[in-house]
Amino acid sequence: MAKVEYGAEGQHQVTGWLPWKPSRTGKTVTWSCPNVGEGVTVISEGDLGLGEILLGSYYDQFPAPSTNPDVHLTQYADNAMAQYNQANHAYQLVLPGNGTVNIVAKGGITITGDVTVNGNIKATQEIADHKRNMSADRAIYNSHMDSHHNSAEPKQ
Repeated sequence: MAKVEYGAEGQHQVTGWLPWKPSRTGKTVTWSCPNVGEGVTVISEGDLGLGEILLGSYYDQFPAPSTNPDVHLTQYADNAMAQYNQANHAYQLVLPGNGTVNIVAKGGITITGDVTVNGNIKATQEIADHKRNMSADRAIYNSHMDSHHNSAEPKQ
């Protein structure tokens, strides 16, 4: 529920509490509460007390974040941003400061394509490639060391 301020400069009025219309409310449901100052439209058959708020109208204080028709963009107050460009086939997620991403997928995650990591990788379990895991590599490495740190031929 929200109240809407409306009217010409110097003649502002405020509605009572009105329900706002979310974008989805069925098996798929969304939640995005309206912000103070956000442009809205009140849909009413004449009695504003029975109206509903339709969210989202761009204006000077809250302009459109893009003019590109190929972009689907969600921008947040803390400068976080999620954007998909259908022309470039590129998805971008930007989080401010020390923002984090937590993905829970008990069935696993599959990435098809090259992966670039600009930072450290930490794992609480084994890391493996098509041949063996890191523990097995460590055991091979340790077995090659003698008292003078000379290495024997690796056993692949």
